[in-house]
Amino acid sequence: MSYPVHLSEEQPWEESAGSDVLARLEGATDVLDLLQRADAITPPEIDLWGALVRSDPPHLYLHAPAPLSPTATHALAASMGAQVGAWAEGLEEPEICARVLQLSCAHMDRQVLTALSDAYRDRVVERSGHLAAICRAAASDARTLTLDRWRQADEALEVVAWLLAHFSDPGARRPGVIDPVCGAYTHDFFEAMLGIELARTERQASELTIVLLQIRRSAPLLADQCPPPQALATAARVMRTQLRSADVIARVASRRLAALLPSTGPRSGMIAAQRLGEALQDQPELQGWSVDIGISGLGIDLMSPHELLAQASEAMRAAERTAARYPYVFV
Repeated sequence: MSYPVHLSEEQPWEESAGSDVLARLEGATDVLDLLQRADAITPPEIDLWGALVRSDPPHLYLHAPAPLSPTATHALAASMGAQVGAWAEGLEEPEICARVLQLSCAHMDRQVLTALSDAYRDRVVERSGHLAAICRAAASDARTLTLDRWRQADEALEVVAWLLAHFSDPGARRPGVIDPVCGAYTHDFFEAMLGIELARTERQASELTIVLLQIRRSAPLLADQCPPPQALATAARVMRTQLRSADVIARVASRRLAALLPSTGPRSGMIAAQRLGEALQDQPELQGWSVDIGISGLGIDLMSPHELLAQASEAMRAAERTAARYPYVFV
């Protein structure tokens, strides 16, 4: 991981949620919805999405461009189940036999698919060291496929696999509270807690610090690349380790995490940010990524969540534009 380097002609990059794969997929409500969203944001040639989830009983989820024949469905289930043996290398049962099917079709009036293309990508989903699911992006017709189209599909497939681990863990399903991508709190929960802390200061004077963290590619030419879920999860884990258990840590955007530090003044906030920046620098999952950290604190004229977050964002942008020794600026 490298700290931001200042380029005189470089302008601060603003993220666009409209082109962000993570932002488009994270709102999925279930596995089929997730597969449908993935199909909608990837090239039309990659039109068959599937997920084989190890549950009791095993479930097969499919989103296809047209109805599938029973033979094609069984062949697809067998192909995905056989990947378990390739992943486990004899340590587990050789395959998963899907017993429940949930299917959606983009066009019911099209001709039934009786044959499947050999053009597909699989990704294994692990949870606690064990295989939880296998997800697949495939093409019903591979004649117009290109490497660039597969690259776009691979980016979506990585996020789909990460979110499938969340869907396959009932204990992690806390909509509106726990973020499915990195396991921190959600943006809405963070703002609700910030509002509560600000209301508390109206009754009794208290200090408050906001730490805002942004992950972006170190190379300016790759600035529009979204960090993978693994990088966000790593950053959230390090924040939980380096900060106090009473601090509220949340993902507030596709590339940003924030921490609410109650009863914390500017000096303690700066120390915490320095400790956090140094810990993030040592993470192998963040190699090639820059981390910008902005800090804001409760002041006389700052009495709303929007003002505090806006000030922290300005500080984070200042960190992005400078070449300071540490990747944070306090405003």
